[in-house]
Amino acid sequence: MTGGGDLDEMLDEDPYRRGRRSSGHADRRPADRRPADPRPADPRPADRGPAGRHPGGYPDDGYADERYADDGYADDRHADDGYADESYADDYGDGPHSRNAPATDSRGDRRGGDRRRDRHSAGGYPSRDDSEDWGGGWDDDAEERRGRALPKLIAVLLVVAALLGLGIFGIGKVIGRVSGGGSTSADYSGSGEGIAVVQVPDGATARQIAVELRDADVTASVSAFVKAASANPKSLGIQPGTYRLRSRMSAEAALAALLDPASSAPFKFVIKEGMTVRQVLNGLHERLGTPMSDLEAIARNPAQLGLPSYARTREGSPNLEGYLFPSTYDLVPGSTPVQLLTSFVTRFKKEAASIALETKAAARGVKPADIVTIASIIEKEVANANEGPQVARVIYNRLADTTGRFRRLDMDSTTRYAENEYEGPLTKEQLNKADPYNTRAVAGLPPGAISNPGIWALKSALEPAAGSWLYFVSMPQSKVTRFAATDQEWAEARAQYLAEGGKE
Repeated sequence: MTGGGDLDEMLDEDPYRRGRRSSGHADRRPADRRPADPRPADPRPADRGPAGRHPGGYPDDGYADERYADDGYADDRHADDGYADESYADDYGDGPHSRNAPATDSRGDRRGGDRRRDRHSAGGYPSRDDSEDWGGGWDDDAEERRGRALPKLIAVLLVVAALLGLGIFGIGKVIGRVSGGGSTSADYSGSGEGIAVVQVPDGATARQIAVELRDADVTASVSAFVKAASANPKSLGIQPGTYRLRSRMSAEAALAALLDPASSAPFKFVIKEGMTVRQVLNGLHERLGTPMSDLEAIARNPAQLGLPSYARTREGSPNLEGYLFPSTYDLVPGSTPVQLLTSFVTRFKKEAASIALETKAAARGVKPADIVTIASIIEKEVANANEGPQVARVIYNRLADTTGRFRRLDMDSTTRYAENEYEGPLTKEQLNKADPYNTRAVAGLPPGAISNPGIWALKSALEPAAGSWLYFVSMPQSKVTRFAATDQEWAEARAQYLAEGGKE
């Protein structure tokens, strides 16, 4: 870990040696532990080790008894301490080392008096020579090991403390990054400058959006935007797509811009329900500036857009009409027209799968392409979704009529598609024109769809209402559709249509 050194190397060092250098303590010689002893060296050979060494293995090193001869420790220093010789009789007995023994040293001092001084001269601890009488003695090797172990223990504890401190610091940094606190919560001020384009992915969280903003230098940090979004419940309404923002905005200003539809408007493209392929191409031409001829060339070769296998006309040609699903799309900068049109087709396939279009069409004995065609007619004939199943029933009833009354569908919407004319009354010439899409002149369904239907129209074509209706008419003012099963009901519906300003 940086700054802490290698732990193994630190533990391999001699902490005692390092401790002596740093603390200034001298080596612990035997004299450090023994009390001052004014007696001359004990001549008894039994108390010494080989070569004049003490039992613990330490040399005399010149610590002669004469060194302390003049230190003021007179023989009679403890003469009046009140410790009578008899007081130790029970402690040490009458053996050769008993304090009551009459033995004398070379100077004629009583051994008992010397031992009394030895016992009390250093705080009451017995001297080395009392080890046999004391019962344990000083273990010089153990004491030396303890002396060496203490600095080593201190060094290990210091290393552990340092590592623990660094670990806590590191955890604090991680928590700071996760929570967005600390120095990572930097923020710009104001509404920013210039232009920055940001993509918000579908299903992105506030943190994912914050990363996009930071990477584009719209905001200064991730945590600043997360904090602003957490404080504003409206942030849940941010929609996926491309946004035109500014650089170096405050987090709150960036959030407000993402919630403003105007920020994403330049990158949005809407296919309304009932729009035709030609209308969609015109919209892309106006928005992207792509030449109309290039867009029409793509539409004439729609197989490259990933159409469903059943997206064909009755003659078997690939057909794009009906398969550009109505929705709001994001015009990602740099996308080509082929990529955009492909995304429209992909959305249709997704929605068709969600309602099991192919399976339900097969259950009704109808081709999937015919379901799309019927739905496209429903989309153009009525505006109210709840009326779709009834219109579907009228179409199915007329197609199934065997009386000869309805040889044709007679739907104005198909004739208008054939003429590219969607406003104003149709002329007799237009109504009688022999065009495959003119259901007033041609029996049965047109070759293909006449618009791009929404999901409600597709469901209506798959699930028509039950009834015997053969007629319907949408009122121009009340905006409702009247359905009729008999000629009388139809006459009444037509009278209301004309009364509301409808034209023949």
